[in-house]
Amino acid sequence: MASTSRRPQPSSSRRPGPATKRRGIQLPLNGHNGHQPRRLIADPEPCSPDNERKQRGGYYTPASIAKFLAEWAIRSEAAHVLEPSAGDGEVVAAAARLVGNGGRIVAVELHGDEAGRAALRGGARTTVLNSDFFSWFSKERPIGQFDAVVGNPPFIRYQDFPESHRQPAFALMREEGLHPSRLTNAWLPFVTAATRALRRGGRLALVLPAELLQVMYAAELREYLARRYSRLTIVTFKRLVFDGIQQEIVLLLGIRGESIKAQISLVELDGPEDLRTRVGGRTQPVAVDLDHAREKWTQYYLSPCELALIRELEQSAAFARLGDLAQVDVGIVTGRNEFFVVRQSEGAVRGIAAWCLPLVGRSAQIPGLVLRTREWQRLAKEDEKCHLVQFGAVERVDLPAAAAAYVQEGEAVGFHLGYKCRVRMPKWWNVPSPWVPDAFLLRQIHDGPRIVQNRAGATCTDTIHRLRMRNGTSAGWLAAASMNSLTFAFAEIVGRSYGGGVLELEPTEAERLPVPRPHLSELPLDALDARARQATAEETLSEVDRLVLKPAGLSQKDVKTLRGIWRKLCERRKSRKRRG
Repeated sequence: MASTSRRPQPSSSRRPGPATKRRGIQLPLNGHNGHQPRRLIADPEPCSPDNERKQRGGYYTPASIAKFLAEWAIRSEAAHVLEPSAGDGEVVAAAARLVGNGGRIVAVELHGDEAGRAALRGGARTTVLNSDFFSWFSKERPIGQFDAVVGNPPFIRYQDFPESHRQPAFALMREEGLHPSRLTNAWLPFVTAATRALRRGGRLALVLPAELLQVMYAAELREYLARRYSRLTIVTFKRLVFDGIQQEIVLLLGIRGESIKAQISLVELDGPEDLRTRVGGRTQPVAVDLDHAREKWTQYYLSPCELALIRELEQSAAFARLGDLAQVDVGIVTGRNEFFVVRQSEGAVRGIAAWCLPLVGRSAQIPGLVLRTREWQRLAKEDEKCHLVQFGAVERVDLPAAAAAYVQEGEAVGFHLGYKCRVRMPKWWNVPSPWVPDAFLLRQIHDGPRIVQNRAGATCTDTIHRLRMRNGTSAGWLAAASMNSLTFAFAEIVGRSYGGGVLELEPTEAERLPVPRPHLSELPLDALDARARQATAEETLSEVDRLVLKPAGLSQKDVKTLRGIWRKLCERRKSRKRRG
């Protein structure tokens, strides 16, 4: 719902969702290695208060942050203040303590119960409107009417953003020359509207997802903010500040004023307790000068010399883009892994082994730079979940008895009703595109973007990307060359990280990664594979850098700078941890 506030929701479909999405369970029965075929059981977790809160995104602004935002933005008791998504009223209450004679607060909240609570906390100078924010804004057009906009807009994905709210929100963005898409999260039009509502010299103080710094769909907004504000301060935290979710947030503080390019400052704190002592007055602008329409704001963590090297290497003919050498695609989207991903023992006992294809579904199953046939066979022998059930485009009447029984059991618990399966009806058992890649690339990354040559003839689930080689590129050579400081450093810049410290690369982002161009000399893949399994990432990087970066013309200083960029950004995202 478009204007529920205080609740950052997981803003990508890849982030963990409500626990009620778990329906299939593994029953521990006696058998091979303690495993027998699963009973397919619908077993949703109870809708506890915590689970219900997750579904609603009910994560409210901590009082310390609400107080800081209000005090930073409201500089006069006569200020006119807008809170675009009031929620339970924590920010409204903080603002009300600062607004006096001549001042007023206008707060908007979609949910009636919360609007009532916010009204009680706001006092006599507060007007709380029980409405969708964008419908209200489109009707009232309060452009340039407020001295301060303070709040924590909701983080709602496009598919969860009701059409009746999304239409006026996107219309507002288009009026400002922005181009919303099916990737656009609700917080973007909230920022746009907040900007339009401010008078010149007015102050913006919002809680936003860290995606502001790093996702490509926010690139236009970053450029927009740099033009619409004279000064911007981005406050980041070294640990997570919202209980219950792996959502990293930033505070965006801005002074409204048309500019060619805003002065931008970046402040990184341990936690909210440092806000009062570390963020005050005029913060020092960062020395890095970014192209806001193209470059992510995570590059503000780089020094000018580091950014200069990154820009030089982006244009260097000595290196290719991964997309020039390989097509990167998502792994198989089964729609219900509980049904389609099975153990060898399950396939045998159920009589469906003939329809089970070799599969890898977890990074732990591909630990090095090569997946060999014998390694996959060992996974199968150890009864790992490494088989894909693929009955193909077979008519129901033509399904063999064992396959038909398995399908019917899945239907009995509603597996066929999930969206990904439902769109394949009537043959929901036919998993699309089960092609076997030349190599794998981990989608969610701990250290760096390791490429793994596929010698086992296996495919993979969508936790792993699939690579098809282009232009005669050797998958083995690319796998051997992938663990280098250049590619690792750019992965931190091109990808995006979440609160749990994981780096994620989507296919289009992965294809932008610079990689060494294949050359005539062979690389010792098997030796590097052994090293990658046993040594630290740094040790493997040093060896691959020696073999591929120095021959490509990089100096020892360049390699050291790239390693430092990777180490700095990697350690920063890994340092994210839960509150407390």
